[in-house]
Amino acid sequence: MYQEERIYQILKLLKEKKTMTNQEIMDYFHISRDTARRDIVRLVNENLAVRTHGGITLNDVHQIGSYQIRKQENEEIKNKIGKVAVSLIEEHKAVFFDTSTTIAALCQYVSQDIEAYSHSLDNIEILSNHCSCHMIGGKYFKKNRYMYGSQTLNTLDQIYFDLCFVGVAAIMEDGIYVEEFEDAAIKRKLARRSQNVCLVADHSKFNKKSTYKALDFQDIDIFITDFLPEEYKDKINCQIIEVKEEK
Repeated sequence: MYQEERIYQILKLLKEKKTMTNQEIMDYFHISRDTARRDIVRLVNENLAVRTHGGITLNDVHQIGSYQIRKQENEEIKNKIGKVAVSLIEEHKAVFFDTSTTIAALCQYVSQDIEAYSHSLDNIEILSNHCSCHMIGGKYFKKNRYMYGSQTLNTLDQIYFDLCFVGVAAIMEDGIYVEEFEDAAIKRKLARRSQNVCLVADHSKFNKKSTYKALDFQDIDIFITDFLPEEYKDKINCQIIEVKEEK
């Protein structure tokens, strides 16, 4: 069993039991103490659980940190997802890069001759080293370093993208969610103004909650992730690309 699958299953158990000891995790998954310790460290680092004496307890807060904090989370898998996602880009196409730390990781691997668009300062800074890029303007949202508002939406109305990459704060049972209403509005606009919509998200997004629904699963054409829970396989009916880590 891959670590991502164990993490997901541990969280499901925590939602029922609220707490689990190291020994309970070892016994349930038939794993060593060192493996259980690595799983616990990952859960704590991803802000999904809180360490207790001899185990962990569920973190019900699920606070989503600032862009700079999130940038350091799951860095290795974000890079792996980015390397796979960049292979979808065709030469001489118009491609939009949404605000997302996973998409920022993707941007560093872009080498194709494309017209790149983004409302993210970080994406533009990275893309400007590789290709022709266009900054979509608007009002600046400092916490997550992107532009939003009527100017942003009006500009997007004037462009049709061959492909857009979108990020997400949380994947819930009926679609993808984000923290800001303005971010949700931009993602809905992008879905209408793009031939293909590619969602990129690591396994931790399935275990978080967020406020504003951005897209239905039917709005997504391609989903690149490192782990897709079994119960979502019937809900997400698009092309799925799973990027696996070593066991």
